[in-house]
Amino acid sequence: MMLEIKARSRLIKEVGEGRVPVFPQPARVEFVYLQLRKIIELIAMGSLLANAKTFAQVQSNIQKYWNAKDLLRDIHAVNPDFYPNPIIQEPSEEPGIKKELLERPDDYLTKERFITLYDKCGSILHVKNPFASEQNYAKLEEEGPKWYLRIVNLLNVHTIRLVGDVHLYLFQMGSDTKPPTCDIFAPGVLPGKN
Repeated sequence: MMLEIKARSRLIKEVGEGRVPVFPQPARVEFVYLQLRKIIELIAMGSLLANAKTFAQVQSNIQKYWNAKDLLRDIHAVNPDFYPNPIIQEPSEEPGIKKELLERPDDYLTKERFITLYDKCGSILHVKNPFASEQNYAKLEEEGPKWYLRIVNLLNVHTIRLVGDVHLYLFQMGSDTKPPTCDIFAPGVLPGKN
């Protein structure tokens, strides 16, 4: 899923930055927001996959989920710590420790922003009601990179915790040419320590 997110992110950059000139503005904006919607759905489904065993114990209809907003709500009921926890890695000055894991400032796709973006994408991707107001494509195009950056900041380096699992899972998206990675840390082992 992380690889698919990376592929869709590249598409957002290419189309959103106008490198595909055949798209008129409405189609370009709709394409970008479709990719944003797919990415946040992948985040939700990734959370479902990571918590599937625990979630299946309380939800028998696990395979029927399609609404990411509902899925987040229900996963939260099972695992309040399910959502990716974005962090920043800084070089450590302590001997034997390569990196310090620091809390990320509020510049990422929070759960609340996830819901906002999910709803925004839905309103853009459906055919316009002839009685509704016109979409402001210029404003949406201006906001697109901000949403994209919030997703990047959420996923670039993040941790997750699973119910009943004492380990910390550290995910890193990696550069454009490298695949995402996952490191698993046991309790009492500091990330970055040799």
